[in-house]
Amino acid sequence: MSEAAPRSAAFGMIKRYAILGYGASGTMLDVGLMVLGSLLVGLAVAVLLAGFELVNVIPEDLSSGAMLASALVIAVVGLFCLGVASEGPLGRGRRLVGFKLWEVGIGRTLAVFGVGFLAVLAFGFLSRLLDGLPAPLHQATRGLEAVGIAGMTVMPLLGVPLSLLMRWGAGKVSWMPNLDIPAMFVVWAVAAMATIT
Repeated sequence: MSEAAPRSAAFGMIKRYAILGYGASGTMLDVGLMVLGSLLVGLAVAVLLAGFELVNVIPEDLSSGAMLASALVIAVVGLFCLGVASEGPLGRGRRLVGFKLWEVGIGRTLAVFGVGFLAVLAFGFLSRLLDGLPAPLHQATRGLEAVGIAGMTVMPLLGVPLSLLMRWGAGKVSWMPNLDIPAMFVVWAVAAMATIT
């Protein structure tokens, strides 16, 4: 009986932190996909306008057909990212409930660094794969790199602490806990935009 109690306590702790890791990773992956999807949809609109020669955002001279095809591909990928994010833990309304503030902070920090690292790895793979394709597609992969860099640098220092501040203010202002995810999205999106420009 004495051995079963510590084993049960250890299993309970492992299960608790596995739930935290899953929840934090899902949240950060969803926010990252929302940022990437938003960047890609915005880029698709810019490339579409460039295809009609209304703006000049692509330094390389491409035919209107190539610009329009690139805009379509980028828009589809961006909308796919937004769709996946809406079906993930954020879209189902799951939150990290029952954990201490510092546990959520550590979980989100590790998760956002991991998501950013995976995005940078994906950029390295895709940039070689898309070699020889039109410039707008390369610009889209740079959006993936920017999301990864911002996720590894700015989010642990600014985005996650800001979200924890929103959660901490839940006892004082009733609407504050609803802003923790939007705050992370805004910080991540602004940091990614600053990185890509």
